[in-house]
Amino acid sequence: MAADHEYSDSFVAGLQWMWGEGFLSPGGAEEVALILEGIDLTGCHVLDIGCGLGGIDLLLVEQHGAAKVTAVDVDASLINQARALAQAKDLADRLDFQTVTPGVLPYHDNTFDVVFTKDSLVHVSDKAACYADIHRLLKPGGRLAMGDWFGSDNIVTPEMQHWLTIVGLDFKLGTLNAAKALLRAAGFNDIHTRDRHHWYADYMAEELATLSGRSYALLEQKIGPEAARQRRDSSRAKQVVVDQGQLRPGHIQATARPAVTRRQSQE
Repeated sequence: MAADHEYSDSFVAGLQWMWGEGFLSPGGAEEVALILEGIDLTGCHVLDIGCGLGGIDLLLVEQHGAAKVTAVDVDASLINQARALAQAKDLADRLDFQTVTPGVLPYHDNTFDVVFTKDSLVHVSDKAACYADIHRLLKPGGRLAMGDWFGSDNIVTPEMQHWLTIVGLDFKLGTLNAAKALLRAAGFNDIHTRDRHHWYADYMAEELATLSGRSYALLEQKIGPEAARQRRDSSRAKQVVVDQGQLRPGHIQATARPAVTRRQSQE
């Protein structure tokens, strides 16, 4: 979850322009379905960490059958917009949007059947503590379905440093393998990863197409010339680091194993 000052109105408008109403990251409904592949949400209470505008949470209820979604974000403005969306769709009884502060989430142990998160934990510096808290919140046997941005094993390039400066987001990029090891240490098993780098390298062409020609002129009208230029410059710089493999989306699914007491572990 990003700091609440990182997502300005023009930045949010630009992201939705590229990725669809209610979405602050790429892939839409198809990518959500892939993250959830093989996980049945029917009747489940789902926690969505870093829900943004709530577009994904509509999908979790309407297309994937979740009985209830508790959705959290640190940005109060985004949460207010998500609540308005739930009201407009007459889903306020099944979608509960809450503003939280970074750190341990304010819910009881063993509360949720599934924890879902997409492109949000990249903002979290202490991944180990975050994964441990997710494990605490899941019922034994509960599932984690996660999409996030990951980095490379290679040294960070000057182009990557340049893009991070342009985009103005405080990303804490680890690797898929590092995340897998931390999840296992936090109490998860049956951990499966999927590198989505090749998909996103192709997807970048669509993103850049929305930032040229007539569509770019319409974007200028929507958010202003300066914000539109920043959006275009950011995407052009991002294409370079995606091609380098420095920025790569990935998916992780994992199962929370029951907590083991100290006495049991000693036995």
